[in-house]
Amino acid sequence: MIKFVSKIRRSFAVMMLACLCVGLLGCAPTLTSVAMGEKSFKKKNYRQAFIRLMPAAKAGDPEAQYAVAYMYFYGQGVVENREKAIYWMKAAAKLGQPKAAQAMKILDSQPPSPYRTPSNPKQIPL
Repeated sequence: MIKFVSKIRRSFAVMMLACLCVGLLGCAPTLTSVAMGEKSFKKKNYRQAFIRLMPAAKAGDPEAQYAVAYMYFYGQGVVENREKAIYWMKAAAKLGQPKAAQAMKILDSQPPSPYRTPSNPKQIPL
C-alpha cells in the first residue's frame, strides 16, 4: 500500500511539473514578441514593432500596451487614432506603467479638443 501511494505522489509531481513547463512555454512567445517588438521600435521600424507588440498588449503586458498607445497617438506604424491610443494608455496606466500614468494625467488635464472625434458621430460639434 505504501508503494502504491508513493507511485501516486510521484505521478502527481511529474504531472504538475509537466503542466508548469507547458504553462511557461505558453508565455515564451509573448515575452519573445515583446523583446522583438522593443528591438523593432528602437530601430524605428514601427510597423513591425506594432505587429509584434499588439498580441502582448492584448494579453495584458503594460509595457506593450504603452508602446501600442504611443504608436497610435503619434501614428507610428499605424494610422493615428487618439481614441485607441487613450484606450491602451488607460489600460497600461491601470496596470502600473509609470509613463502611461503620467501621460494620462497630462491628457486628463487638457481641455477637450475640437479635433478629437468621439465614438458617437452624432456628438461631433459643428
